[in-house]
Amino acid sequence: MVRFVGYFALIAVAFGAPDAAFAQECEKTFDNTFELIQEAIFEGRGCNSVTCHSGADPAGGLDLASDDAWENLIDVEATTLPLGSPEGINRVTPGQKDKSLLWFNLAAATLPDDWQAPLRSMPLGLPPLSLDELEAMRLWIEFGAPKDEVVPGTDELLDACLPEPKPIRINPLPPPDPSVGVQLVMPEWTLPPHSEDEVCFISYFDITDQVPTKYRGPDGDTFRYFRNQIRQNPGSHHLIVNLYGGTASINDPAWGAFTCKGGTQHGESCDPEDLSECDGGLCGSEPQTSLACAGFGPGDAFTAADPFTGTQESSSSIDFIDGVFAEVPMKGILVWNSHAFNLSDQDSKLEAWLNFEFAENQETPAIGIFDIANIFAMNAKPFVADEVCAHHRLQGRARVFELTSHMHQRGRRFQIFRSMFTCQGGPNDGDACTPFGPDPTFQTEDLCGGAECRAKEQPPYGDCNGDFSVGIADLTLSVRIALGLEPRSECRQADADDDGSVSVADLVRLVRVALAGDTFVDPDEDLIYESFVYNDPVTARYDPPLEFGRNRDGRPARTLTYCAIYDNGMMDPSTVKRQSTSPLAPNGVPVGGPCATPSGCTEGLVGATCSGDTQEALNASCDSTPGAGDGVCDACVLTGGVTTEDEMFVLIGTYFRE
Repeated sequence: MVRFVGYFALIAVAFGAPDAAFAQECEKTFDNTFELIQEAIFEGRGCNSVTCHSGADPAGGLDLASDDAWENLIDVEATTLPLGSPEGINRVTPGQKDKSLLWFNLAAATLPDDWQAPLRSMPLGLPPLSLDELEAMRLWIEFGAPKDEVVPGTDELLDACLPEPKPIRINPLPPPDPSVGVQLVMPEWTLPPHSEDEVCFISYFDITDQVPTKYRGPDGDTFRYFRNQIRQNPGSHHLIVNLYGGTASINDPAWGAFTCKGGTQHGESCDPEDLSECDGGLCGSEPQTSLACAGFGPGDAFTAADPFTGTQESSSSIDFIDGVFAEVPMKGILVWNSHAFNLSDQDSKLEAWLNFEFAENQETPAIGIFDIANIFAMNAKPFVADEVCAHHRLQGRARVFELTSHMHQRGRRFQIFRSMFTCQGGPNDGDACTPFGPDPTFQTEDLCGGAECRAKEQPPYGDCNGDFSVGIADLTLSVRIALGLEPRSECRQADADDDGSVSVADLVRLVRVALAGDTFVDPDEDLIYESFVYNDPVTARYDPPLEFGRNRDGRPARTLTYCAIYDNGMMDPSTVKRQSTSPLAPNGVPVGGPCATPSGCTEGLVGATCSGDTQEALNASCDSTPGAGDGVCDACVLTGGVTTEDEMFVLIGTYFRE
């Protein structure tokens, strides 16, 4: 697992006041990041020499020395991959380093313990890129691999001067071949300079004529896919795409007015069901500020909207394992939930493209995980870190093949365990907890108040009632099954050798398990996911899938434990949430925004607790010495909300059931 510093801090530096010392020392100026990369890395590291990617016969057919270097890289299929390599690998896939051969080849040389090149690491026969150079490449790719724009932070990493960053427009996602899949496009929306917003709006789609019969569902009104790729302009914190399944029509006035977004008729009114009316643009309703689309549209819009895809990055792919598919209607209403920020001096245009590749092998449907039951559970006091944990119960005999996470900028670590860890006694008996206890780095509290946090190990057989033990009730039921008084289906776990019946030998094994007593999970072996960068979260894929739900009831056996740490200025007091700099929560959103009364000192006695009934008294309580007048009380408790100054705690993933 590669752990990079997140790019949010780099954005803040890039859009803030220029560093005078850095400007004076800067010897070279470039028009954009790609021009800088060409000279500092491709040329500086010999990548575009005649012995590599240049000349009449460049390595792999890739010419990096010409004026067409960018065009030769972006969305061009990699041709030098060995047989059996993952599909969808390009030379560079904008927004996705894990789909970019260039990244694999460069990262494998610099970080060989974390990355492996399909054929060979690069640059061949030369020293590997430095960590700063590799981080610049990562930022460029993750920000959409732009040709003419500036990626924040790359100037300092490569010791050069670049113009002030402007909003980046990513290379549009090429649509799939019509025989392979279809593309849906989000109507564009615009975010003003120096602002952040979460909006919802709708559009209509109808791809009935684009879907071959063999990829349709049994009723003929749905289609089945096994891969979904999303690409959007950088600046988006998340994009969630919902299918509306309620009773309102597309013409219900509660959706608001429809206008053309983009094209020659931009801004003109349009009929959402006429998909050709906007001449190069798309017809969509007007974006309305809303948290997760609550309060948006007609009365059932929130409850009847089913999220079926989304991304937290400028580009991502959802790849099901062979035989697993998702099924969606071929026409209907899409509810777009987009959260974005714009730190530049210009309007930022938000665009998105969604590709779906048809499922040839259609054995079992995918089940999505999007657990927001504890989304605002954090409560970190100023200059303190807070850890929260929760449980998520899977359905049936679950087979998990993908997990990821969602936090905001003060989220420091997200972990997922494959068992049900709970406090064993104490003041929080039965609550979700982390088996590793209080974190010494962030000095988090003990979630179990001194009690142990453990998860029972699943017995190999005999646990009929799903309590992770083999007790008297389990043994009694097993004997009744052996005598033919109960069917085997009442406790398949009683059939220790899985031969279709419960024998005396099976009963002897069950008794031995019962006498051995409970065993407990090893936390180190049970940790299946760990991510440290909030805006570039790890997407873990498991092949073969992780198996859950081995017993009849199986509730603990089908339960994940997930935990996250939120640092409200504990490690760096300058990063504490402040009343003065926290944006107001969007209209109608009841959580987040500036705190009503700050409770921590940000100047003077930095880190101390404020006291007083007025702001003047609060500030005075922070003075470095009584009467010094240098105190400021501005730090807030960190709770949940929709802007990146507040927090979220969301588990995301995909699985199927046997």
